[in-house]
Amino acid sequence: MSPHIHAHYLNPLPTPESRKGSWVFPGEIIGSTNWLAQLWAQRGRLTNKPVMLAWGMKDIAFREKELRRWLGLFPKAAVTRYADAGHYVQDEKGPELATLIEKFVSQKLTTL
Repeated sequence: MSPHIHAHYLNPLPTPESRKGSWVFPGEIIGSTNWLAQLWAQRGRLTNKPVMLAWGMKDIAFREKELRRWLGLFPKAAVTRYADAGHYVQDEKGPELATLIEKFVSQKLTTL
């Protein structure tokens, strides 16, 4: 991620105190294991929904292992793997990703 784009993530939360929520959030996700398990148990309700996955292969939080898990849930998903993108695919591949989303949505709308 370029310093310019990184600044857009930092500027809204300029002080350590203002970043506290962002710091606490990952722990809250881990602390919500039971709730997340309940959601996961209902995943079959989504299996036949149209899905597009744009995956940054350099993401240190969501790796190939996590992608495989998503593909197990959505075996017909349209998947684009970005070898040179990380966690912020929308910033790293913005115009390319926007085109991909537009194409996906327009194809799905014509099949409804």
